[in-house]
Amino acid sequence: AILSLSTLIPAMTFAAPTGNSAADWIDVNGNSWAQNYSPQTQITKDNVDAVQVKWIFPLEGVSAAPEGMEVLATNQGSTTPPIVANGMVFVTTNFLKTYAIDATSGREEWSYSYSIDLNETRDRLPHVVGDALNRHLHGFRYWAEGNAVLLSGMACDFYGINADDGELSFWVQDLCLNVPGNLYDYKQGTSSQASVGTYEAGNQFIYILPGRMHSTVFEGDARHVTMGIDQDTHEIVWRVFSYPPHGVLSKDWALQECDNGWFRDIPCSTVREQALENLEWDWAQPNEPPSIYGGVTSNWGQFVVDEDTGMLFTQTGNQGPYTYIGETPGPRLYGSTLMAIDMDLGQRVWWSQPMPRDPYDYDCNWSGILADVSGVGKVYMKGCKEGRLHILNAADGSPVHLIDLIPEMVSWGQIDEIANREYPEGGIKYRTMDPLNHYDMREMVAPDGSIYCDTPCHAFPYWYNGIFATDMSYDPETGVLYHYSGALQTVFTSPRPPFEAGDRFSAGAGRVNNNNVSIVARDVATGDVLWHWFFEYDLQRAAMVVTPELLFVGMIDGYMRFFDKTTGEMLNEISVGSDIKVGVTTGQDNDGNQKIFTIVGQGGSLGAIGPSTPGTVIAFGLDEKAAAAIQTTTVTQTLSTTNTVTADADSEGLSPTITYAAVAVAVIAVIGAAVLYT
Repeated sequence: AILSLSTLIPAMTFAAPTGNSAADWIDVNGNSWAQNYSPQTQITKDNVDAVQVKWIFPLEGVSAAPEGMEVLATNQGSTTPPIVANGMVFVTTNFLKTYAIDATSGREEWSYSYSIDLNETRDRLPHVVGDALNRHLHGFRYWAEGNAVLLSGMACDFYGINADDGELSFWVQDLCLNVPGNLYDYKQGTSSQASVGTYEAGNQFIYILPGRMHSTVFEGDARHVTMGIDQDTHEIVWRVFSYPPHGVLSKDWALQECDNGWFRDIPCSTVREQALENLEWDWAQPNEPPSIYGGVTSNWGQFVVDEDTGMLFTQTGNQGPYTYIGETPGPRLYGSTLMAIDMDLGQRVWWSQPMPRDPYDYDCNWSGILADVSGVGKVYMKGCKEGRLHILNAADGSPVHLIDLIPEMVSWGQIDEIANREYPEGGIKYRTMDPLNHYDMREMVAPDGSIYCDTPCHAFPYWYNGIFATDMSYDPETGVLYHYSGALQTVFTSPRPPFEAGDRFSAGAGRVNNNNVSIVARDVATGDVLWHWFFEYDLQRAAMVVTPELLFVGMIDGYMRFFDKTTGEMLNEISVGSDIKVGVTTGQDNDGNQKIFTIVGQGGSLGAIGPSTPGTVIAFGLDEKAAAAIQTTTVTQTLSTTNTVTADADSEGLSPTITYAAVAVAVIAVIGAAVLYT
């Protein structure tokens, strides 16, 4: 179901994203607009059957972490896509060991391990390194202007590693000291954000300090804040808060920026006029400070930066707690909220909250995409867990399209029709919380046992990674968006008070019944589906990459799959014999050869939040014959000399049908070696 609210955004002149290169993949989602697009033209529909494994690089286990990190029981492996810059591949583990790998050979060039003194840090800062959610990294990036790999640390800090030699370039610390309106400890760890943002025109780094509240009971969550930091002095330039100040009365918190906001397609100003009491005392009971149980969690995706306009596009994580919400009435702004921030002024320009007072953990996780769409203008696109695609005017946040994926999934036979009906109509679809409804905003304590669901509550979809599953991908040449439509259902109950520390606000949630996914190609201007491809094995987490001819992705069943991006026809699949849950990236080695990089064999849950094994980096590329043909074509077209691939004893690479079992045998065969390469 497509709700089109406008068809034209006033025409303006816009700059293109930075980092849009065939040679490099500098951020989690490629370029600065997070499009997961590469303009590479070496691997095409005509030669994709010649793609093969070129080298493998086994990652070390958590035992390789420094003593100060190992005691945190950090997770194995890496949960963030490889970064490619200047012929090097960079990979960072969940225990913050970063590797630089030569993209040509697979040899390790250097490694760097982050470490902190936990006791000293705890004494100095309002900070605690806590549970597992704090120990999975959502991303990092390469910063070209500083020639550094940028990463979030585990204690209100971020740092840069010199990309050439692996030495520490700089370290920005103590960012949670003296945060206005904050009374509690920060617990963010490495899940602070996918990557540190940069705004070059404003000479700023972009960083967040999030809250931690999910569904485990504790008292006092830190105040969520997004901040701009001067790249030279490392001083904080501005702060934008997404949770009210602690310990003080804040009757007008949801009213202060109401003129600039939306609840889906409902202007906040309309709610103010028709149901003012629903907005007053947000996160609080009347005449009381904000609840000690409330909180707004991390911006899980890449910061999307528009250098031309000075705008930052991002979205906050879940509104906490869930699924019991009786302690936190009101829309719970600005949790689970899409927003644009003027980085020159340090002010939120607009916001859009898809699910006010969300009781389901339907946050808008992962990254959004900025795009300049022909006939439409510049838009910000984001899919949220409940399955609504938001295509918004980038200038003011007004909706262009709001598309509900669930009716489409029903029409394809991917899920049953019951998933598209709410409980009062005999279905299991979630309740779309209404900002104009007093019961929804102030009275309901949980979905189960409410007028919207039984106890226990059977609901579609399950929050987990949500219907969109991960980051979307966009082709700027054709205006086509590629995303997942995942089927996942749950059943849960919500305990009631009294609560003690360590209790749960939600119980019994897990995946039941449908576990499948479709890959969808969608015209952004019209909102129409162009094609879809069904995968019945399980859900997905790895994002897709789009190029001038191809769409390719690593999948949970252990295959790399390549599609004709226009028709959806699968052109090739390569087995690696084990799960792929981390996004695939692409870039060139120092010989100019295009390669594809991913991480395989991590085990653990579908979500890859807690890998059970370290995993292995794999590089794919064209075989010798196809690569030579590319080089010959380049010489002919440019009438200039180019580098050619040097044939050696093992230049044929590994078989396209290599299995992970074979990789494991190879690792055993070179015990003590850091890398395997061709």
